[in-house]
Amino acid sequence: MRIASVALILTGLFCSGASAAPTACGLVSAADMSTVLGSAVSAVADDRGGQTKCTYETAGGELGAPYAEVQLNWGDGATGMQGAGLMESELGPAMDKLAGLGDQATTVGPMILIRRGEDLITLVISGVPNSTAAAKSIYGLLDARLPKAAAH
Repeated sequence: MRIASVALILTGLFCSGASAAPTACGLVSAADMSTVLGSAVSAVADDRGGQTKCTYETAGGELGAPYAEVQLNWGDGATGMQGAGLMESELGPAMDKLAGLGDQATTVGPMILIRRGEDLITLVISGVPNSTAAAKSIYGLLDARLPKAAAH
């Protein structure tokens, strides 16, 4: 009985380490984001609970300089998009739907919400000439590096 218990504990430890969720800064490095934004940026991580976030900004952090945030909320895709849908009547013209990003995507000003499978990806991009193109590049990096989403 003890051997079985020890085996179960060890299996749990090894499996939980192997299935640890990736971090936003690990998925999109500062070098990757510098290429996307066209300026050298540093990355600052903020990982807690069921989410991971990485903020990218230039050394001076000056107003109008290229800036981006990548946040992933594990398992919050449907809820996040449902919340965005509720805001649509309030925000109307400020919201726009984006084709080609994940399973579903919408924008509110500089914030882009993307549902990818069960997860919610939030991008905030500013200080670049074409934030939609930047968003598509960032999403392409994430999609290539995240485990493939289960088919629904």
